[in-house]
Amino acid sequence: MTTIRFIREGVDIKCKPGENLRELVIKEKLQLYGLKGLLGNCGGVGQCSTCFISLEGGTKNSLSPITAVEQEKLKNRPENWRLACQTLISSSAIILTKPQSPPPNLKELKESAENKKLPR
Repeated sequence: MTTIRFIREGVDIKCKPGENLRELVIKEKLQLYGLKGLLGNCGGVGQCSTCFISLEGGTKNSLSPITAVEQEKLKNRPENWRLACQTLISSSAIILTKPQSPPPNLKELKESAENKKLPR
């Protein structure tokens, strides 16, 4: 088992390596989408670009390699951003959902998440 720590939500979720990040978020009833995504997301096929997440901790290898769809959809976005629907979990990571609208206390939330040991 591996652990995904969600900064905004303040929760750790255990999952199996190879699980799809979007499916995990939905299964755990966390909020992945902003208003645009709530009104019309593509259902996880990488076409709408509404399921942004950012990798805030762990290693670059904590998530699957960037797909061709993501390379196209994430142009001009920070390097640590991903599309949850295109991302498979490899090992424990710290994730921020909806990085396009960060919480005002992001710095404190990030520090708190990073200070707790992340289970492997």
